[in-house]
Amino acid sequence: MQDAQQRQRSAERFGLALPITMEGEECSSHDISATGVLLESSAAPPLGAQVSLMLQYRTEGRDFSLDCVGEVVRVERHGDNYNIAVRLAEPLFQDLVPQEGGTG
Repeated sequence: MQDAQQRQRSAERFGLALPITMEGEECSSHDISATGVLLESSAAPPLGAQVSLMLQYRTEGRDFSLDCVGEVVRVERHGDNYNIAVRLAEPLFQDLVPQEGGTG
């Protein structure tokens, strides 16, 4: 199963614990890539749901937020919460996603 998931991924994932909101609810990310995010939440949206996300981060002493939309592709129970995988509708960083017929 894990090998199949790895093959489905189109961009490298980075383990980052960033504050994130999903549909206005505060969550936290476990990892993020240009094409998706794995987050932890106390509520579980249905598979296939379209969700709005706001990623919050700090760089060079400044706070930033990034709004995006994605589809819930996996929901798993994790203790009292849920791990939720969201495939983004548009890549966060276009230059990091391999293009068809190219090497990246």
